Amino acid sequence: MQTIMERMEERLSSVEATLQQLGPVQVLQERLSQLESNIYSTKNMLTFDEACRYLGVSESLLYKLTSTKDVPHFKPRGKMLYFSKAELDAWLSQNPVKTLKQASQEVADEARMTPYFNRKRYGKRTK
Repeated sequence: MQTIMERMEERLSSVEATLQQLGPVQVLQERLSQLESNIYSTKNMLTFDEACRYLGVSESLLYKLTSTKDVPHFKPRGKMLYFSKAELDAWLSQNPVKTLKQASQEVADEARMTPYFNRKRYGKRTK
């Protein structure tokens, strides 16, 4: 008859063998995140939870954005919310911020295009 300690050792060794077959937990988490990103790249329509994860916002913020009609969405049966991935991408990129280099280039281009005497002057007016 086996003692309790021998049984526990057998169970422990079987658990360790199973964990070694699975590999490190980090590898599994990375693999899972890769699979999730592949799912998002192939889907055209996202559910509410998927849209929250895709945009990286909380549920309450996304509900607020849909109630104020700031973000494009669909309600085919009046209750469930769906989002087009292409429209979400367009909504995310609607207000780009220019870099300093782009802004200075734009100012330089404007200065070259506008003649000196037709420019607006914002200083004191001399008589």
